[in-house]
Amino acid sequence: MIEPKLMLPRVHAGMLRRTRLLEMLDDHGASALTVLDAGVGYGKTTLVRSWCIERSEPVIWMTLDPADDDPVRLWTHLATAVDRLGQGVGARALRRLGVRGVQVETAIDELMNGLVAYGGPVTIVLDDLHAVRSETSLGSIGHAIERLPAGARLVVSTRSDPAVGLAKLRASRALIEVRARELAFTVDEAQELFIREGIQLSGEGVDLLVERTEGWPAGLYLAALWLRDLDDPDERVRAFAGSARHVGDYLTAEVLTALPAEIRDFLVQTSVLGRFTPELCDAVLGREDSGAVLAELARSNMFLVALDARPQWYRYHHLFGELLQLELGREAARELRRRAAEWCRAQGLIEDAIEYAATAGDAESVAELLLETHLQFIRGGRAGQFLGWVRWLPHELLVEHPLLPAAGAAAAGLLARPEVEVRRLLAVSERSRRERPQTWSPYVEAVVELTRAEVIEGGDVGAAAEHARRAVAATRAGVDVLSVGALATLSQARFFAGDLDESRRIAVQAIERPEAPDVPEGYVGSLGLLALVDGEQGRNDSAERTAREAIGFARRHFQADAWVASLAHLGLALACLATGRPDEAEREALRGEQLRRSHQPTVGHAHALLVLAQVRVARSRLALAASDLKRARAMIEEFPNAGRLPAIASTVEQDLTVARANVGNGRVAENPSEAELAVLRCLATGLSRREIGARLYISLNTVKTHNRELYRKLGATSRAEAVARAEALGLLERTESPG
Repeated sequence: MIEPKLMLPRVHAGMLRRTRLLEMLDDHGASALTVLDAGVGYGKTTLVRSWCIERSEPVIWMTLDPADDDPVRLWTHLATAVDRLGQGVGARALRRLGVRGVQVETAIDELMNGLVAYGGPVTIVLDDLHAVRSETSLGSIGHAIERLPAGARLVVSTRSDPAVGLAKLRASRALIEVRARELAFTVDEAQELFIREGIQLSGEGVDLLVERTEGWPAGLYLAALWLRDLDDPDERVRAFAGSARHVGDYLTAEVLTALPAEIRDFLVQTSVLGRFTPELCDAVLGREDSGAVLAELARSNMFLVALDARPQWYRYHHLFGELLQLELGREAARELRRRAAEWCRAQGLIEDAIEYAATAGDAESVAELLLETHLQFIRGGRAGQFLGWVRWLPHELLVEHPLLPAAGAAAAGLLARPEVEVRRLLAVSERSRRERPQTWSPYVEAVVELTRAEVIEGGDVGAAAEHARRAVAATRAGVDVLSVGALATLSQARFFAGDLDESRRIAVQAIERPEAPDVPEGYVGSLGLLALVDGEQGRNDSAERTAREAIGFARRHFQADAWVASLAHLGLALACLATGRPDEAEREALRGEQLRRSHQPTVGHAHALLVLAQVRVARSRLALAASDLKRARAMIEEFPNAGRLPAIASTVEQDLTVARANVGNGRVAENPSEAELAVLRCLATGLSRREIGARLYISLNTVKTHNRELYRKLGATSRAEAVARAEALGLLERTESPG
């Protein structure tokens, strides 16, 4: 956690209270979103901060930065802030976000549920939303806006329109917009500012300043700093002209020139720090009095922002900071950032340390930090952030540190990135093995082999089994931390290779390891494989019991949406099918197939489609079963070694052929009526007769009557047979009777 991101910035005592804008923010009606959209220096943060301190309801503040392009990082911070409302409001969302490969939307849904349970009004502020550019993070914010409970409100400040569905919100009148034309100072507001600062400026001078700055708040505040110590401010105001930004440059230069050299140097050198404490400034500048300097600047300079109440954390106004950095040479800035990285590293502020090292161009330090914390990132749900940093590192540095591309490949596989990216990173590790064997270790070996086996690289089941075997061997050479995952992956590989007894034995071995429950993905996967094998071998009670244990554990540990949970759902589907519950079997098989979907064909998805087709054949949903089988076969044809999948596909196809032959000669005794067709379509979905009545707004007796007529007209004696005949005759696609 980076605490300063969640701190409400303090408002400088000299800041003007802008009543007309505060009233605009108050008058939100039923709007879920308020957007303050204007360029740098328009006072967006200051205005929202001033408004927040006058609110009676709780306010959650978060300042965004480019690292929030990782949605897990973004929502981990926001859920932490929401959780501080009490009552465990954000606890379930935080637990979900800590799971590797989590779908962020499910955590957002948990957070919205928490806010509903909280029940009271709350305002959430996202400051500097323009810093976030990734479609994934912006999409997650849009997802949250659509689900905000009635008492919650989102306020964002940004320099450009965010891609969060503004047009739709605008059309539904759920959006308030405050833009540059509203944020610009009026002449009256500028006059009040100068009076507050004790500046004797004529009405003509105020008019001229407002005209030259176009009401730009930052320009007018800089002008106040510049003019307050001059004997004849009107004369100096008439002496300059230019665009708003040129005015800013000019005024900043004037303000800096008026400062003592020591203070000016302090401002310029600390401008490279995004947010800072006195201790960080001391470490970077090699001094011991930064606290006193910052306290004095906070009193006298409106462009230093205190981020907390003590205060301990500060930042410069964005415009002022940018202009200050223009005064600093590139080499000097690099050295200051390098020192900042060292201090943050010593304080355990790893993300800040990486950011400073990266902006200093110190790729070696970034690599060292990632090596130290790769498990923390990946197991903490921040695989995307880790992968982004690995991509940033120079290729040769990755070759020097083979664990980084290996862990990056593992992260890419976990995030279901295209296989070409996984293979590219693994190739870098393999190059390191060849060219720098001294950098190789059993741990790197285990990560590489485990990743190759887990993604079943290239659709080669035989190769995956060998990679998994090597991964297990590597873990036995002192890499216990990966043992459960390696065993689970070997069990999966043996399952797809057709050695079910060996797959079961290895799955049991993984489950029985003492640390197994602490490795949720490996534990859930092993339980799921055990259920699948038992289901295929006719141990239905064991299969169902194990599958339900896996699904329950997955839900409690927020793995319910991870692909490893698909194995348990497929195993449960087989158990339900064998014990006469085809409707439940299809629901479970469909859930298992959904969890296995990927951007590219995979052995796991092809297998899930075959299980789903098998269940649908048994339910006489023959058209859907044929479609599932066709999709699975198309994938299987792309794989060099699909293991036992071709044999499973052949069995499903034989069952499908027999089922089609049993449907009959394709004729009906009498065409069903339109009302009967509506009931028929509901029968195909697995709804009960009572549920069909509720959906169609008819009585239970009417449903029974239509049911009997359908059986008679279709020559069927069961629901499954009726649905199968209807599918074969194309009746399920019709909305009007063919008669």
